Amino acid sequence: MSRTLPLGLIAYSLVILWYAHHGHSPAVVTEHHRRAPWYRTNAQPRFDDMLALLRRTIIAARFSVIRPVQSDPAKITDDELTWANAIG
Repeated sequence: MSRTLPLGLIAYSLVILWYAHHGHSPAVVTEHHRRAPWYRTNAQPRFDDMLALLRRTIIAARFSVIRPVQSDPAKITDDELTWANAIG
């Protein structure tokens, strides 16, 4: 129980730091105002907005077509052919 508060503060800080460095852009604010007309009076983003953007970014990265760690399909085929020739 005594670790809950510090962990919560660390998670809160990390979300705010991510948003300040990578998430904030005028296009995001404009898009949010377009989707939520009742939100136009708020000048600053809320923590909920920051967290929602981080979630969408993580989901988009997980399900993107090309990932940085993904190997080139041609390279995989070359490796398979090399192994097949070495074994056979």
